[in-house]
Amino acid sequence: MKLQALIAAALLSAVSASAGVADYNVIPRPQSVEENSSVSPFVLSRDVKISAPKSLRRESEFLKDYLSALPAGKSSGRIELKTGLKSDNPEAYRITVGPKNIVVEGASAAGVFYGIQTLRKSLPADLSDAVEMPAGVIEDAPRFAYRGAHLDVVRHFFDADEVKTFIDMLALHNINKFHWHLTDDQGWRIEIKKYPRLTEVGSKRAGTLIGRYGAGTEIDSIPVEGYFTQDAVRDIIGYAAERHIEIIPEIDLPSHMMAALASYPELGCTGGPYEVLCTWAGYKDVLCPGKDHTMEFIGDVLTEVMALFPSKLIHIGGDECPKDRWKECPDCQARIKELGIVATDDASAETQLQGYVTRYAAEVARKAGKSVIGWDEILECDDIPADAVVMSWRGIDGAVKGTARGHRVIQTPNDYLYFDYYQSDNLDNEPLAIGGYVPVDRVYAFEPFSDGMSDGQKALVMGPQANLWTEYVPTFSHLQYMELPRMAALAEVQWSLPERKDYHDFKCRMPRLIANYERAGYNYARHIEDTDVAYRPDRKARALEVKASVYPGSTLRYTLDGTRPSGSSAAYTSPLLLDSDCVITAASFDGEGRMGSVVSDTLVVTAPTFGTCKLAYEPYSPFAFGGADALVDGLVGNDNFRSGRWVGFLGDPCDATIEFAKEAEVSEVSFKTCLVWPEGALEMRKAEVYGSKDGVDFELLATLDNPEQDPAQGNGAYSHVLRFDPVTLKALRVVITPCEPSGIWKRILFVDEISAR
Repeated sequence: MKLQALIAAALLSAVSASAGVADYNVIPRPQSVEENSSVSPFVLSRDVKISAPKSLRRESEFLKDYLSALPAGKSSGRIELKTGLKSDNPEAYRITVGPKNIVVEGASAAGVFYGIQTLRKSLPADLSDAVEMPAGVIEDAPRFAYRGAHLDVVRHFFDADEVKTFIDMLALHNINKFHWHLTDDQGWRIEIKKYPRLTEVGSKRAGTLIGRYGAGTEIDSIPVEGYFTQDAVRDIIGYAAERHIEIIPEIDLPSHMMAALASYPELGCTGGPYEVLCTWAGYKDVLCPGKDHTMEFIGDVLTEVMALFPSKLIHIGGDECPKDRWKECPDCQARIKELGIVATDDASAETQLQGYVTRYAAEVARKAGKSVIGWDEILECDDIPADAVVMSWRGIDGAVKGTARGHRVIQTPNDYLYFDYYQSDNLDNEPLAIGGYVPVDRVYAFEPFSDGMSDGQKALVMGPQANLWTEYVPTFSHLQYMELPRMAALAEVQWSLPERKDYHDFKCRMPRLIANYERAGYNYARHIEDTDVAYRPDRKARALEVKASVYPGSTLRYTLDGTRPSGSSAAYTSPLLLDSDCVITAASFDGEGRMGSVVSDTLVVTAPTFGTCKLAYEPYSPFAFGGADALVDGLVGNDNFRSGRWVGFLGDPCDATIEFAKEAEVSEVSFKTCLVWPEGALEMRKAEVYGSKDGVDFELLATLDNPEQDPAQGNGAYSHVLRFDPVTLKALRVVITPCEPSGIWKRILFVDEISAR
């Protein structure tokens, strides 16, 4: 559970004691900060003199602009920018602060730029007076050379000025790679001179799906259009380069090509008609690799795009490619025969045909002196080029498999680094999102070197990247809300060494960065100020322990009957022990009695809560969360199946055996499942409850059949109860069988909180 504290209190407590004094422990946290209190600080004002060689003219201008918020006045001395720092890392820098000067020295201009970012972020929130810069030395360099952020401008279009602001956000967070997703089923957003209809037709769609996909098919009939001319692209590339950010374009193929097919129907297997999609899934049509002119189209487009972008990498997608049309297409089948493709135990002939497309695109890139990146689906083909980079998005499995096969990889697992997912488990207070749950602390906890990787595999991990898909992000203000402050947690994962990371310390450093957000006018989510509350069954006390970490300057007040807390409600002062069912509702109050957001959690305390739970089948790894313990931890799952309260099973039943701490009389067993159509959450088909009086032999007590849910069924959590004659038991076994999956998507059974009364 997360309980929000007011930002005013946070800023007051964190900043007031040090107003007017810089703090070099910024975000991302530098590798080394050594202050010297025996030496006078440097006094910094807006009028400080900046000296720099011509090669650092742009960096000097950035620094002057960043300091423009300071008042006018006389500084102690000057700031000197220079390169020449000896380091194996080209982005390394050193800042030396003395009474009369500040020297920012980088191993390159990029290093100087990041040193400037540290100075910028070290300034206090209150800039009404000149700032004292403590004397000392800051030495720093990034952990990863690849520090990426992705933006989809297809599903909703963001113009050049907005993209530039996004680039400024990246610069503030020391991010140096911008993965620009430019084409998809819902629009083509980059001018290709050889194929003008790509923007004449493909950049426009008739409207956009209203609400969540799967809840209906109503389209709003508001046209969406827009694209970037090649001149605009060059301008944006130059803007990013000044900020030492490399832009990597993505042309997603051979799937996600409905905008291209609508523009040039002859590129598809059936010849159409096709249309630019207004919804987010449900397509079967993709490029036809059996036709020579389709392959020529791929080569022409990639060649024209690569001529625009200096990056040595180009992303070619390769994800979510249905093979239905290829199986039926005589041209594709002829190509399979021509190439001598043979199905294997691991890959169909059509899957291997996609490998042919990947190899072709990689060869086009290689002739231009570049390499391709593909989503981790490209590993499903047996023979992808050795220089192809794998972007692991379906968890970390793609990174492990890719590095084992000798490929460089970029870590972007959806369960940690997808910023289109919800960032709070209180969905009532959040804008509509595609689903999922990735709060700030989950981003911060990500470790790019996966368990079990050898040193050789770790050497192939280029770095981590966060992705923002914009199906449910219609405005730039909303975009900023989804990115910030999760981008700050990402920055620390990308830059700082693991031993320098500490989430509590990170939260204490956030107010100064938030001050930068506010000075820039960025919209940001305030979940970082939430109070952390944890639940733990205390088997000795036979009660649930509730422990909270309250934000400085605030008081946590709560009720146990579901009513809204007030200023006179009980105050949290120490961990609570709750020995019966309740609805705990809590809110933070600042020093003046103003209340933050209100959040409730349902708790159940029954015999399984203090027992031990074992599973016959392992949960699906991306949704294992707390595993067996989460099924009996007393905390009831809400509508968000990614909140960590649920346990997911892919293909297997949930088969849980619970041994009670002591015998208990039981006459009913209940549990919950979570349905979210079509995002992968599946309903159950059947449940069985078995009881044991000795913990060894079990007999069937009750069964419950559940009709298969259809897509029109409302999404959310469903309760299931199985009743039987009272019986005294030592153990329970609950077997929950899922419905059969349908379509091309995986279906996962989500279960939570098995209780017995």
